[in-house]
Amino acid sequence: MFKKIIFSLFLISYIAQSQNVVKGTFTGVNENKWVILYQLKGVNQNYIANADLVAGKFSFNIPENSPKGMYRLTYDIENNGFVDFLYNNESVEVEFDPKNQVETLKIIASEENKLYYNYLNEIEIIRQKLDANQLTFFRTVEEDKKEFLKDEYSKVFELYKSTQTKFEEISVGKLANHFIKSNQKYYSPAIINTPQEYLNSEKEHFFDFLDFNDSELRNSVFINQKIIEYVFYLSQSDDVQVQTALYKNAVVEVLQKIGENKALASEVSGTLMLAFTQMQNVTLVDFMLESIYKKLPKEFIDDALVLEIENKMKLSIGKIAPDFSWDVKGKQQRLSEYNVSDTYILVFWSTTCSHCLVEVPELYEYTKNNKNIRVIAVSLENDELGFNVYSEKFTNWTNVLGLEKWQNSIAQQYNITSTPTYFVLDASKKIIAKPEHIQDVKAFLLENSSPK
Repeated sequence: MFKKIIFSLFLISYIAQSQNVVKGTFTGVNENKWVILYQLKGVNQNYIANADLVAGKFSFNIPENSPKGMYRLTYDIENNGFVDFLYNNESVEVEFDPKNQVETLKIIASEENKLYYNYLNEIEIIRQKLDANQLTFFRTVEEDKKEFLKDEYSKVFELYKSTQTKFEEISVGKLANHFIKSNQKYYSPAIINTPQEYLNSEKEHFFDFLDFNDSELRNSVFINQKIIEYVFYLSQSDDVQVQTALYKNAVVEVLQKIGENKALASEVSGTLMLAFTQMQNVTLVDFMLESIYKKLPKEFIDDALVLEIENKMKLSIGKIAPDFSWDVKGKQQRLSEYNVSDTYILVFWSTTCSHCLVEVPELYEYTKNNKNIRVIAVSLENDELGFNVYSEKFTNWTNVLGLEKWQNSIAQQYNITSTPTYFVLDASKKIIAKPEHIQDVKAFLLENSSPK
């Protein structure tokens, strides 16, 4: 028995020692109640665990076999509140004020993260000086001041190079070394004379220090963040068509840099497609899906991702509205074959919706005598009673009964979650507007519809 107790104590001790801890303290006024721990890998946030905050403190046990890489402590999802850290088989402890995390973050334990965050803080200060000198130079006319700025820039540039080299050397053999080397940014040894030359230099050298095949960087969001920055912040124009062309060129350039690494090309393409999906940019999403992503080898195509994107984009402005049919005196009429007008307003509403009973009759009065506009009113109901009453009032509309309300097949095709919901379609049934309220519908029609 005694031997068993000794063995049990030894086993408990061994298990305890085989685990590292990630813990932290929130300083200042704290309204947060929990923290979630994720492992970051490419575009994915892999959930690890969650912990309650007790007296402003939290703690996670990390098993010994946990993969090294970049992890994230998320404490405020709505306001994008998180702290990223490197994990390399050592305990990590942080302290910060959640209302001012950037300026208050302290690494209490973890030599790896102390080194990495010291680097980030030091190098950022120097970069700000270099950028400030360069920007001031562009705005300066006096030659003597320009010469002074050139001299100052050269001094700061040398400090930048020596600081970068110092941290690269002292981080050799550590996980942080991969991020420190790849975080380096190209700066011209001498100040650049014009903004256009500066922008050209930024784009030409943006990926000089990034190793796309570094597996340690892949176990993080580092590569994806750099690519997002290149595509969306170095390619800007106020002209929509020019902006689209710039985005396309930037995407092609990034994929050329990646080369034959199909796994990374798939991951990066997925990241960019999701970003363009969020922007509801039909042109760019279609370009990436059809010209890039679907042309990858089959094993690198995520069918679930394709379905998700296509579902999110099917109701975007510029897309053909999802087709559906309805009954007209025993015959089926299809939206795609319905050719009675130049402009269609598709409105989803319900006779049990108080907002609808205000807006929809107003819309009827506004459109009933306009021959260039046809309203297709899909009434989402649990029974026919209300629909029958209003169909007799809205005689100049096409009235469609959608039984089973939210579960109605047409409502689900159009992702309807609230009523009234409006879509404006052109003669080919392409979605040209998605007004939010009746006033928006009127404003759009006033600006775009042909005279009555």
